[in-house]
Amino acid sequence: MSDFEYLQKVTVGQYLPLGSWVHRRDPRVKFVGYALLITALTLTANLHGLLIGIAAAFLLLMLSKTPWKYALRGLLTPLPFLLILAALQLFITPHDISSVSLLKILGAGIYPEGILAGIRLLVRFCILVIILTVSSATLSTLEIIHGLELLFKPLKIFGLRTGSAAMAVQITLRFIPFLAINAEKIAKAQASRGAEWGVRKGNLLKRVRQVFPLIIPLFSNSLRQAETLADAMLARGYAGNAKRTSMVDYQITIRDWVFLLLLVSVSVLIVLIK
Repeated sequence: MSDFEYLQKVTVGQYLPLGSWVHRRDPRVKFVGYALLITALTLTANLHGLLIGIAAAFLLLMLSKTPWKYALRGLLTPLPFLLILAALQLFITPHDISSVSLLKILGAGIYPEGILAGIRLLVRFCILVIILTVSSATLSTLEIIHGLELLFKPLKIFGLRTGSAAMAVQITLRFIPFLAINAEKIAKAQASRGAEWGVRKGNLLKRVRQVFPLIIPLFSNSLRQAETLADAMLARGYAGNAKRTSMVDYQITIRDWVFLLLLVSVSVLIVLIK
């Protein structure tokens, strides 16, 4: 039955009400801090910067009380694709003329530059997945909506509907676990009717063909759920441009500034370290 437990492998988009020090921070501070950290990890090409990113990711795990096994489990799903991309870097990365080939496979040489590029890609994506897991685990649905509305509030002078944009981002993030649940239900229904699931035999093409019958019903169910959600929002009188009040009045405290300063400092260090 472990082959059908898709939701356990999806950590991005799930909120964990752990009540940690990070959970109590202002949502605007968390949004800005996480965005700066993700941007810095995306832009840096230095392996030392990525090592600092690893330390920052595990520090966030400790401060947010997010279980380590839970965060690392989120790497299992994209790991095969990451390994394929890292392997491609071994052959497509440019190298110096003076570089010596370490190994040749089917006439293609593997150089130190390619190995370093593959390691950087693998480490970068693993850190990004962990940080995305922490960010979704420490931001509740209401915090996402209110935080984005407060951050986008200056854009209202340009006539932009910031409330609708915040709601769209929140729905997109929270829809990921529902996709995993639907995929699990469809896979169990197909397996009960004789479909082969969890079979390790066969080449890569055969395994890809096994996934195709899952895609069409999953896409159809997703559209149906999106339509149901839209009808429910309209039935409750939702309007994207309506003025709303919040039960919680968010105020940035000194601890919020300390948390933001910590993430900004780490982001600058990741980018500038040589």
